[in-house]
Amino acid sequence: MGQDLGIDLRKELGLRGGSNENDGSSTAGLIESFPPPPPPAKEPHHMMAKKKPSHSSLNSTSPTEPPNRPLPPRPVSKLGGGLSRSTTNASGFTAITPLPPPSLPPPSVPPPSVPAPNRPPPPKPLPLSVRPQVPLGMNPPTRPGTSTTAKTTTSAATAMEPPPFSTTDSKPRMSWTSTAASSLNVPRRIKYGQGKYSSVELVPQPSDDPDDPLNWPTWRKEVNFWSLMLMVAMTGVTKTIFMTVNAQVSQLYGVSYTAAAALTGVPLILSAITGLGCLIAARMVGKRPFYLGSLISFFIGTVWSTNVGFEGAYGQCMAARVFQGLGWGAWDALVLGSIQDTFFEHERNIKITIHAITTTATLWFPPILGGVASQSSAGFTLQFTILSSFFALAIPAIALGCPETVFDRAYTLSAAASAAPTPGTGLSGFGLTGTGRYKTSLPLAPYRLLSWETACTYLAKLHPYTYSTPISPSLLLQAPRAMLAPTTLLIFLVSFLPISALWSFSSSLSLIFHPLPLSLPPSSIGLFFFGPFLLSLIPVITFNYFYRKYSTIFTSTPKTHLFVTAVGLVLSFIGILTFSLHISSSLTPDPDSLMATGAKVNLPAVGFVFGLLAMGAATLEHGLQRVTIGESTAFTSRNLGVKMRNEVDMGFGVEFYRKVMMGVFVMGTQTGNWVVFEGLMGLGLGLGVAVVVLGGGLATGWWLWGGMIKGGDGWAVGGVDLGEMGNEGAGIKRSGSFFDTD
Repeated sequence: MGQDLGIDLRKELGLRGGSNENDGSSTAGLIESFPPPPPPAKEPHHMMAKKKPSHSSLNSTSPTEPPNRPLPPRPVSKLGGGLSRSTTNASGFTAITPLPPPSLPPPSVPPPSVPAPNRPPPPKPLPLSVRPQVPLGMNPPTRPGTSTTAKTTTSAATAMEPPPFSTTDSKPRMSWTSTAASSLNVPRRIKYGQGKYSSVELVPQPSDDPDDPLNWPTWRKEVNFWSLMLMVAMTGVTKTIFMTVNAQVSQLYGVSYTAAAALTGVPLILSAITGLGCLIAARMVGKRPFYLGSLISFFIGTVWSTNVGFEGAYGQCMAARVFQGLGWGAWDALVLGSIQDTFFEHERNIKITIHAITTTATLWFPPILGGVASQSSAGFTLQFTILSSFFALAIPAIALGCPETVFDRAYTLSAAASAAPTPGTGLSGFGLTGTGRYKTSLPLAPYRLLSWETACTYLAKLHPYTYSTPISPSLLLQAPRAMLAPTTLLIFLVSFLPISALWSFSSSLSLIFHPLPLSLPPSSIGLFFFGPFLLSLIPVITFNYFYRKYSTIFTSTPKTHLFVTAVGLVLSFIGILTFSLHISSSLTPDPDSLMATGAKVNLPAVGFVFGLLAMGAATLEHGLQRVTIGESTAFTSRNLGVKMRNEVDMGFGVEFYRKVMMGVFVMGTQTGNWVVFEGLMGLGLGLGVAVVVLGGGLATGWWLWGGMIKGGDGWAVGGVDLGEMGNEGAGIKRSGSFFDTD
């Protein structure tokens, strides 16, 4: 093509060459810059002889053909150093002889290669005690070879080509896993959200299996979530259902007030034990079996409680409460893990906030309505009758709307990398063989919302037992080791006194205000719970929704957990001391005063200081626990999967210790001396001083040895190798990217 263009330009310049003699040299130079045309192909002499025309043939004409006339002579360039020479033969034809092609320039010599610079070897890692404290979760390591401008969708397929190392190309981002897939050098395509989250990288990265809970459709995730919230609300109602009627229960059954308070304390202790068992066993068999078992136990206890409202039925009532306590454990320990299994990081914050609000609101609001319902002829059993009606919705919701959420994504990635069958979530006949290995998932069929095939496929995935993994000592000890972490123990020691005091005072309201001289009915006693209900929601929303939404504000200030601890301890101290001293001084008879006993009690003020105590307890429970555990796991977890697991384990570890102490305080602080209110004053003074001394001492230790405490957390959960003091190899046990699966 370039040669044809040169020939055309030569023709054009040859025609115009004589128009301007001054431009001849420049035009000739331009013509010389083009490559010469190829020489014409030579033909055999016998062909040339046949094709040579004669005068007679050129001039002869026929009536059917046009006359054969010679073509006009070809114009000859007048430029010096032209491209061709012209000669005229005897016949009058002008012959054009092309010039020989110019000599080609010598080939270019490649430049000499520059040797690579000698770089010094990377420095050795610093010891843990000297290493700067930068949390992995807040400043995660960057994936190698990723592009920050590419966008894909959640349905992106796994790419088998190596990941790009340029940050300016437009190829999809790749990530190398730290699981078995990395040993096979198989990268995964980075997946993003959809809609308004199309630029958000999905954390954690889902697998390509449609049975992965992260790949469920939105309606299925929401049904699962709200079914769990229904059971969380129902269990929360039964925990404080006797708060306003303990005095009536004591009179009905003819037992002491301590025995009546045991109907609340014993289930709390049992729920802590069963919750720990469910948390450990769920790692091996999944969560769904324990959800179904807890639903059955809770249903038996609640329905049984509707028929214990007669004299001499204390034993039956306690047995029913035992069944309820056994059913509380799974809903207290496993729901947060199910939320993490189902939702991505950018979707999880609002779900965790709803869970926290549901847990808190269903503890302190139902006594307000329960006190009114208990004044009927049916007594306190009417509360259980109303609650039992919700099982018509709860049973099908849990049975049909809560599939198994435990999913082994590490096995899925390794199986995909080695072209092995992809795991599902079913047993033999439902996707899982008898040996615990998964079968290959069936290909996706055309989706239809309502059809017999769709219903059968969905019901097949609702098998009660759909997950299994080999039992190992390390798997069994994950939750117990997190419970023994220094941060877990410190949070418990700082927060258990205010929370235990809140539950103790709540159980004693009926003992204080139902007898003479006030003789308040259950409906009036229930009004005291307005303060805890309203004021406790402030720290719950602040430290669950706004902490995650504005995490940079909370983490920009060093020692944020110490500030949260100070606020919670001050509010708890004010609530404990004011509640106990005001009631004791107002209800103790004064022989020198003409005012009737009980007339000096300011009931709205009592409800307000009771709410301050609940606000301080909620600040320590949600604020301190959320900030401190999140900071600790961000420092000590080697990847995101371990971080989320440690958050659940350490959080329930704190709750386990607190529930045991709450049950002990509820049963052990209801003494007969409260009739003259001497015990209430002593209890308030002792708890107030202990809260300040114990909390202040632990906060000081936190301030001085915070780094060592975090290192102890990592050693306890197995995420940090402390080694010997000063060992340069000590540090976090890394395994690939922070965002990889466990």
